[in-house]
Amino acid sequence: MCEVRLEDLLPQLAAVRVEKVEASGDLLRIAARTRSGIPAVCPGCGTESDWVHSRYVRHVADEAVGGRAVVIDLSVRRLYCENPNCPKGTFAEQVDGLTVRYQRRTPALQAVVTAIAVALAGKAGARLLACLHHVLSWATVLNVVMAVPDPPTAAPTVLAVDDFALRRGRRYGTLLVDVETRLPIEVWGTREAEPLIRWLRAHPGIEAVCRDGSATFRGAISSGAPAAVQVSDRFHLWQGLGRKVYEVVAAHRDCLPDPGPEATAPRTPGGAAAARARRLHTAVHELLEQGMTLRAIARHLDLDRNAVRRYARAATWQQAAPTWPQRAGILAPFQGYLHRRWAEGEHNIAALSREVAERGFSGSEATVRLYVASHREALDAGLPPPGPERSAFEVSRLLLTRPERLDEDQRTFVKQLVARCPELDTLYDRIQSFAAVFAKKRTSLLDRWITQVKKDGIAQLASYANGLLNDLDAVRAGVALPYNSGVAEGRVTDLKLIKRQMAGRAGIQLLRKRVILVAHSRRTLHPHDDLDDLWTINGYENLV
Repeated sequence: MCEVRLEDLLPQLAAVRVEKVEASGDLLRIAARTRSGIPAVCPGCGTESDWVHSRYVRHVADEAVGGRAVVIDLSVRRLYCENPNCPKGTFAEQVDGLTVRYQRRTPALQAVVTAIAVALAGKAGARLLACLHHVLSWATVLNVVMAVPDPPTAAPTVLAVDDFALRRGRRYGTLLVDVETRLPIEVWGTREAEPLIRWLRAHPGIEAVCRDGSATFRGAISSGAPAAVQVSDRFHLWQGLGRKVYEVVAAHRDCLPDPGPEATAPRTPGGAAAARARRLHTAVHELLEQGMTLRAIARHLDLDRNAVRRYARAATWQQAAPTWPQRAGILAPFQGYLHRRWAEGEHNIAALSREVAERGFSGSEATVRLYVASHREALDAGLPPPGPERSAFEVSRLLLTRPERLDEDQRTFVKQLVARCPELDTLYDRIQSFAAVFAKKRTSLLDRWITQVKKDGIAQLASYANGLLNDLDAVRAGVALPYNSGVAEGRVTDLKLIKRQMAGRAGIQLLRKRVILVAHSRRTLHPHDDLDDLWTINGYENLV
């Protein structure tokens, strides 16, 4: 027979005397008592005392053993404090590793509950704890999260600030991240300037702040930390250029190559999103005619001011409605093969369907039959398959992508496009020179680029250059300094995951607590985890 002492299996019981162990059903109940004659320390004054006042039994839950919940019925002493000046007349003794004041769980179980509460919160955490044989309500799990103190952090010197959507188009919040430790510092339920100003004034050691082009953040940093260097994020600078490139390409649709006969007309927006866009566009313009300001309209319609501005600038509701690019059909990769086999004399639809299926086509024979019927004239004439329709968005993406990252067909398309349109040729040259600014990290190249763009006469790029001039110091810092808002973008992604995990119903205080605690717990468990570096942007090589 193997003899094992209970204290070896449950070392937290080594300091007490176990009197009885009883297993019944799914519960293991242990009766124990503290040892007499051992002095305890008064929590009020720190004086040791062994003067016993009385005893009482505490019922302490512990981690499950063998699939059974564990409850320790612990008899502890209440002692007199022998210091006459101590405000506490009596106090209860505590057993290290077993009891904590005002807590009915052992420290080991409390650590498990806290870790699960931070990771899952609410009902999901309660369900997992039930699987671990510890029943708690979802409200208690949330109380555990809110009771966890914020982890200590060093005074930050370099910050990144970014906004995030609490309810897209209506409510936004602000996230502060320490760029050097890559950990979130603070979360607010608004993106107004006042909370950021107060925080910056309470932390005077800030040397640099990374941000996007938000005028609100720019003014708040100037007021709260006037000595701090403002760094305009490189990704947002490139993103801003991308918007202007799209506007230029959209204005030169006539210069784009004609799509093949398969290309369909642009889709008219439809569905619930289109109905909402039509309704809001009408409401915004009616309120504008009544003389209301954009801010007042935003409050009246419960919309974000940027959304109101977008509807106000749109002449028609279609311009403000969301659109999605059409996807290529599942037969598109096999159209060239079908045309070659048809020209070789294979006109049996079933045979053609089997051949493309052997090459990876996952559709049905009916799809092949429909394609042949709709392209019969081109097939009989020996014409190649129709070329893909390229939208202004796709053309903009090709122009903004590094040439070595394009395939041969894409490079040929870009070469032919810039050859047939002088303005698009100039645009493409300015894109490459703007990328060189970040690759070489030279502010002199930025100044030269702004000067060239203002001389080119492309209104969209000139407007973008004027925006850079309005924030030139921050833009130059973004080019020359190694700091960026990439870590803030990554933490915003974490925040969205946590928010959706709670079905978007969490208040800002709970959301703030979990965002901070989850990031610190991940860093504690995986100190060398480089997942946070996924959003780090170092030069042009990661911008496109």
